[in-house]
Amino acid sequence: MSASQEVSFAFQPLLSTRTGRVVAVEAPEPPRKSMRVGEVARYLGVRPSALRVWEEAGLLQPERDRGTKYRRYGPDDVRDARMVHMLRQGRYPLNEIRPILDGLRRTGSSDALREAIAQRQEFIATRTRAMLEAAGHLHAYLSG
Repeated sequence: MSASQEVSFAFQPLLSTRTGRVVAVEAPEPPRKSMRVGEVARYLGVRPSALRVWEEAGLLQPERDRGTKYRRYGPDDVRDARMVHMLRQGRYPLNEIRPILDGLRRTGSSDALREAIAQRQEFIATRTRAMLEAAGHLHAYLSG
């Protein structure tokens, strides 16, 4: 699999916020060459302020137009913003997203994303088991 196919594949899995399972998501039409913050926000279905927060956290690094100082998001920036958005939907904290993006940028491989999803699934499974056990103890206490 080529690096570009790996990056493309990285956007297919998404951690479902309802089930905690990885589901396939069809990627939308790729953006045009350069987009402004409002266009990227509409494309992703987020507020422009979310993109600014992600930029402030060091997750996004859009270029600035020399004359207007507007943010200009190229295809790689939009890819990164989409990745951040998907991970945030899975309740990933911003500080856990950075290593995933760094791995994607450095190697072009989706291995960091796959590892993060696997770790998140294990965390959710562990938390679920603990909650079920606690519910059993509560039931026993209230019943007995």
